[in-house]
Amino acid sequence: MQSVKAEEFDWKSLISIKGASAITAAIVTAVSIGAFSISNSVTNSNRIVMGVKSEGVEISGLSENGARKHFTNLGAEKSKPLKFSYGDKTFSITPNEINLTPNVEEATQEAYRYGRSGTSATANMKDQIKCALNGRNVALTANYDENLLNEKLNAIAAQINQQPVNAYCTLDSNGNVLKFAGIIGKKLNTEKIAESLKDPLTKLNIPNNIELIPEEIMPFVTTEDVLPIDTILGQYSTNFYQGDRGDNIAIAAYELNDKIVKPGWTFSFNDTVGERTYSAGYKNAGVIINGKPEIDVGGGVCQVSSTLYNAVLLAGLTPTVRTPHFFPSTYVAPGRDATVADGQIDFQFRNDLPHNVYLLAGTYGSTLTVYVLGTRADLNGADIRIEREGSSMSPSVYRVYYKDGQVIKDEFLHTDVYHEPVRND
Repeated sequence: MQSVKAEEFDWKSLISIKGASAITAAIVTAVSIGAFSISNSVTNSNRIVMGVKSEGVEISGLSENGARKHFTNLGAEKSKPLKFSYGDKTFSITPNEINLTPNVEEATQEAYRYGRSGTSATANMKDQIKCALNGRNVALTANYDENLLNEKLNAIAAQINQQPVNAYCTLDSNGNVLKFAGIIGKKLNTEKIAESLKDPLTKLNIPNNIELIPEEIMPFVTTEDVLPIDTILGQYSTNFYQGDRGDNIAIAAYELNDKIVKPGWTFSFNDTVGERTYSAGYKNAGVIINGKPEIDVGGGVCQVSSTLYNAVLLAGLTPTVRTPHFFPSTYVAPGRDATVADGQIDFQFRNDLPHNVYLLAGTYGSTLTVYVLGTRADLNGADIRIEREGSSMSPSVYRVYYKDGQVIKDEFLHTDVYHEPVRND
């Protein structure tokens, strides 16, 4: 019979291969049982179970009142004022000003209930073992009054916000163009700030300082818009009698003043000046309605549009909408008037020059003057004159460009046909 030699039994191999997992399981079981025993002991004495922490601090073993005191102190410590800075200015909002209230009782109950709120003793045991092995953090949160916060942020914004200021041009006593820089406005976005503070306030992670960065609001007329303006391209004056009609002229001229027209833009007299109403300060004065002299609110404003029309022609701008009066005007030459009426008749022109033009308008005593300021190089040294052919009742009007005494451009504008005034009998 063949004999079989028995191999020597390898105890070390058994321990290292098969025994390792068994030993590990035993250790884990022992630790778990130990943890449960300790936790269960704590539970029975009405204490917070093992492994519960707050802000990284172990609070297991505390009674419910002890936990409440802990969270009360923590809330007081973390309820710091909101501090803001803008340049050399500083602002502060205290917790009381927004009713910032730590949820002490909520955190206390969360910490105390852990390991006790299961559906069975076994479920509680599992929760306690898990807590002992892995730990559990109880976060202290807070509530605050959003309306109060918005009020405080708006009060801060009122000290920072600044309306933009348009750059503008004017003339000195010698007719030289003076330019003044615009001011960029500032606006604090309080809604965005309030939204960004929701998380820090509710989690009581209040930053030490918040730098305020307001949004920039560019003025409608920027410094760059007026930089190239260096001369008077065209100007025109008309005279009037003071009184209600003169007051209307002054109001319309004020609305026309300090307006910029960029290349490609079309300027509307009616849109700029606005409706001529009593509420806008206009008075009753002479107008022409259906070819007859009448009295109505805003009488005299056509003199402003006609004066503007002549300044526009002399500045080399392009009239696009223009209507003559029913009969010749007394304040401008025939063929050089431009009537307007609310919602019916407008005067418009377009800037076809390379640079911006800037309008100045105002009354000086009994004289109305409109200036069109612009860039000298845009007219290439040309001198513009308005010339007329035909009778005063049927004039043809031309715009003629001269340079060095020679005509370089002759532009036909229009032929008007006027009627004799109709009397009111």
